[in-house]
Amino acid sequence: MRTVQTLATLLIFASLSAFAAEPCQTIRGRAIYYSADGQLRLWHIGTHHEFDPPGPDVDPSDSWQPIIQRLRQGSGTDTEAFDRNVLVGDFVVCPTEPYRKSAVQPAIIRSMSHLRLVPR
Repeated sequence: MRTVQTLATLLIFASLSAFAAEPCQTIRGRAIYYSADGQLRLWHIGTHHEFDPPGPDVDPSDSWQPIIQRLRQGSGTDTEAFDRNVLVGDFVVCPTEPYRKSAVQPAIIRSMSHLRLVPR
């Protein structure tokens, strides 16, 4: 009976971190949507490192939806808002691929706090 419980517990925790290639980390970041080429990026302030949404093969890509919704605030149309707004705050990011120097790293956003919408 204990073997079944232990196995079930391991499967639950393994599924939660199945997409993470590295440990989750809290960063101070700036999220910006580049409407010209359709890229959503999260820059880790004080570094040369950026994160973006994971590809279609990773299921929880909707973890970036709260960022998109916040960026859309304060303007009549989506395109105008994306062109005018930047979201600054603390983000808990969980990279889905290993770190590579000079490359944007796909990540899942676990939570956000201390958010501030700033005009560009």
